[in-house]
Formats: sequence, structure tokens, C-alpha cells
Amino acid sequence: MASDKILVVDDELSMRQFLEILLKKEGFKVSSAENGIKALDMIGSEKYAVILMDYNMPEAIDGIELLNEFRIRSPETQVVVITAYASTEQAIKSIELGAVDYVSKPFNVAEIKDIVQKCLLKYEKQSPSPSKKREKESVLPLSGSGKFVIKNIVYKSKVMKDIIAMASRIAPTDSTVLLTGDSGSGKEVLARYIHANSDRAEKPWYPVNCGAITESLLESELFGHEKGSFTGAYQAKKGYFEVAGDGTLFLDEIGELSENMQVKLLRVLQEKNFTRVGGTEKISTNVRLIAATNKNLKEQMEKGLFRDDLYFRLNVFEIYIPPLSERREDIIPLANHFLKEFTLKSGIQYQLSPSTKDFFMKYDFPGNARELKNMIERGVVFAKDGVIEKEIIGTSYPEKNVVQEKHTEPYDIKDGVNLDAILAEIEKNYIVKALEKTNNNRHETAVLLGITERSLRYRIAKLDVKPGEN
Repeated sequence: MASDKILVVDDELSMRQFLEILLKKEGFKVSSAENGIKALDMIGSEKYAVILMDYNMPEAIDGIELLNEFRIRSPETQVVVITAYASTEQAIKSIELGAVDYVSKPFNVAEIKDIVQKCLLKYEKQSPSPSKKREKESVLPLSGSGKFVIKNIVYKSKVMKDIIAMASRIAPTDSTVLLTGDSGSGKEVLARYIHANSDRAEKPWYPVNCGAITESLLESELFGHEKGSFTGAYQAKKGYFEVAGDGTLFLDEIGELSENMQVKLLRVLQEKNFTRVGGTEKISTNVRLIAATNKNLKEQMEKGLFRDDLYFRLNVFEIYIPPLSERREDIIPLANHFLKEFTLKSGIQYQLSPSTKDFFMKYDFPGNARELKNMIERGVVFAKDGVIEKEIIGTSYPEKNVVQEKHTEPYDIKDGVNLDAILAEIEKNYIVKALEKTNNNRHETAVLLGITERSLRYRIAKLDVKPGEN
């Protein structure tokens, strides 16, 4: 069984032997690898519940690349990073890349035992029976407050695959999450996904739009009020922090909070308690908070409109969701998903005509997924024989939002070309541009280009790419 198998990855023989002896005494089946290359070979032929890996190894595959490979090849395995070079930045980077925990050398025996036991419990929870797995995968997104189920998000693009992988890793924790991105890009859907894949999935879920409620009413909505605390308070009322209990509270448009409300929210996050409006009793809260904004909170901080301390409390993990125009592979799958929703409601089988699909792939979608859903709804109303033609919806949207095709001259090969040199130049230009965009961060550059960091290093050396080269 994989549920009791542990892999230790460390270049130090003494550390491997120590951990093997320690964990075998606890009844676990333990294997070890002296470098990342051997570890990847081992997980290719064997399933492990837990991997304990050294972050800093001198071999070709470094800690960042190894974590990425573990996440891709064995996403259910619980990875714990061990290093002698502890830093907050490195710890956060490890968690973002898929590690479930982080310990620094020297560590005590009890600490390792405790972490391994917790990882095994998480592994068993994430490894349902085949029938349960099929049931989980068949559930569609639902809306509403209170208890609900949503397990899947519709996507095809690599960027969304990486986002879902990160969200899946964060979900079982109690960490606060900040979701950023344009309006309609799917922040609430991702927040629901995190809740539904967390240990709080059976607990309440409450979404609150901070920008749609006045300050005085928002305070009462979040924290509740006592009877007689203000005009119209004829009886005491519990707020969302209270009724959510051990569940999840989603605060949308967090950037719209007034300075006064920012202070009150910060106090709750720091002290884990609050008082109702007009009350004196401190009420404890164990709610998990997920916040979202379409504003640039760093710019808001510079303007003095958003508190630095609150931002850092909220931003334990930040997930940015790109606009739909930057992940066009998701457009048609999303459109088909919305069509299925309307099919279930009406019983009529709807489909998109080729001209409509072509229009969608050229349209810029300033309103993102929300706009796409509105388009589909309009198309359903006017569809003929269940087919949504481009003429039904295309005339309602401005031509300026349609991406114009670029017309180029035919390739001139009459005198012959050096194809290898042309392809090398194109490849080099992409790498240079990607390095510029990421400020020469090679990990982020590799992610941007859809290649491994090891492959990026090879290409930089092969093509003689210089930092800042134009």
C-alpha cells in the first residue's frame, strides 16, 4: 500500500540513514534517494504517500524544479521540504510549488514524526475509493450561501492548470488567501473550489460583496449587533463571522473597505475574536477567510487607501487569475459548460455554430467569463433549432473588442533559408522577452515558457542568451 510508503531525498548519507532508521521504527516502509534524478525515477515506478526532500542539493535538479516535477508526476503525494537554510521567502516558495510543510535543520525527532503523521492523514483523505472519485468528479458548480458542493473548475489552459494545482495544495490548510484579477475572471468560483476541497467543505460558506453594502450596514453584517444598538435594531443579530462558525467567509471586493472597516477586520484576523455592534462580549471565531479584489492593492497602499498591515495579513497566499483573453484555450470549454447549464434547465440541446466559435476565439472578452456566460444566455434565447449562430450575438458587441488577424507577407524561400538559424533566433527572442518580464527570475521564466527550469538553463547556454539582451 502507498499509504505507508515514504521517500527520503537528501544528498547527505548520514541524514538519509537517520531518517530511514527513525521512520522504520515507526512502522513505515522507507526508501531513499541521494539526488533528484534518482527520486524522479523512483516515483515513476512506485507510489509514495510522503516525500521528505532536501531543498538545497548540488545536483542538476534543484529544489524548485524537483518540487515542480513531484507536483506534476505525483500530485497526491505529500511533500515536506527540509533545509539548513531557512528563510520565510523560501518557505513560501516551497508551499506555492506544492510542499505541504517546511522544517529547518536541526529538527527534533518529535517534530518529524508529527509532520509525517499529519501528511499521512491528508494523503488518505485525498485518495478516495474509485466510486467516490467518480462521484466527486461529476459534481457541477453550484451557487448560494450555506453548505454546497463544487469540486471542478472548467479549464484547458496550462496557466489555469497551475492555478488549480496551487489552490488544491492551499485548500486543506487554514491559511488566508487573496485572489486577484479582473472582474468576471472567476475569483469567486476559485474561492468556492478552495472551500469545497478543504477540511471545512461540510461547514458553511458565506460570500459577502464588500462593495455592495454601506459601511454602517457592513459592520453589522460581518460582526452582528445587539438589540437596541441602533435605530431599527429590534432584536440581536449574528453576523457572518459568527454564523460561518468553522466554515469559510469570502470577502469579495476587499479593496472597497473603508479605513475604519479595515482596522476592525485587521483586529479580527489578529485576535481571532470580535464584538457585536453595541456589545461588549468578545466572541471567538475560527472562520477561514478568503478575500478577492480587482484592484491593485499595492497601488492602493502607496496612495494611503489600503493598510499595509491588513494587506500582509490577507496576502498569506495570493493567486492571480488572468483575464480570459490571456487564456483563450479556456473559451470554448467554458462556453460548452454554460451551454450544458442551459440544456439542463430547458431540456433543449444547444450547440455553437463554427462561426460562433470563431467569433469567440477572436473576441477580447473585457467582461471575462461573466460576459461569455451572458453571451451564451442571449444566444440560447434566440437560437434556431438549438444552434447559436454568430449573427445572434456578434452584432451586440463592439468591433473594437474583436482581435484583428495580422496579415503578413508570404514566406520568401526562393533563394533558400537557414531554418535552424531562423528557429534559434525566434527561440532566443522569446527567452529574452520572458526574462525581461520576470526580472530574470528563471523559475518564473520557465513557467511562462512552458518548459522546465533545467531545459531553460540548457537553452540559455546553447543560444548564448545574455541578461538584458534586446
